[in-house]
Amino acid sequence: MSGTNRAVDPQQPASSETPDANAPVPELPAAYGTVADYGWDPAPEPAPRPVSQRGPLGSQADGMAAIRAVWERAAETERRRSAKAGRPQRRREPKAFAPALLGILVCACLLMFFAWTAAPALWISVGHYEYGTVTVTSCQDGFAPACTGRFEADGWAKDLHLTGEVEAADVGGTLFARSTGPDAHSAYVGDTAGLLLRWAPSLVLFMAVAFALVGVSGATRLYEGRSGAIGLCWAFAGAVLAAALAFAW
Repeated sequence: MSGTNRAVDPQQPASSETPDANAPVPELPAAYGTVADYGWDPAPEPAPRPVSQRGPLGSQADGMAAIRAVWERAAETERRRSAKAGRPQRRREPKAFAPALLGILVCACLLMFFAWTAAPALWISVGHYEYGTVTVTSCQDGFAPACTGRFEADGWAKDLHLTGEVEAADVGGTLFARSTGPDAHSAYVGDTAGLLLRWAPSLVLFMAVAFALVGVSGATRLYEGRSGAIGLCWAFAGAVLAAALAFAW
């Protein structure tokens, strides 16, 4: 086949001519850029990112910042509280020895009186008593008549002080009464409702005197050992009540 489209014979050996190494490289027009622009340049590897040392609960700096914030809020709250309080509270001096001793003695006597008044009626109210009859032998008139009589129960008899519904008109008569036992010092004449009126007010007054004992003793004014002094006052009141109950058994 003639012309420019002539076929190449596959059996024809290739040309043994090698290209000249010093042959100039044809330059590309400026519109096509440079040869380097068409070369393959691998992308640079990214720099390794620093590994964070922050733990699951936050770093040490975060913890210190949180603690500082808590302290600042506490200080602000304390300043506001001091501003609302106004003038500073005046420090109370300890109680003088003589008034404190006098108050303790008075409160001790009142505690023993109210405990002694409430103990027999309290035992009878809870069921610790013996039924019997009493013969009224004497009775003094007044706001609270002081009457005595001969109390007789199963197996024993004793002259006792009478409390409850008894008056001078009952002298020489025989009444039903209740007593805690042979070692008792009083007997009660009347119903159960009257027993409540004998021991409940006495116990209320006993507790009021116990609170007064804590105040007059100066225990609340101590700066060292305050709780121990208050506990000692309440222990003394409890010991007085326990002794009265044991004596009235």
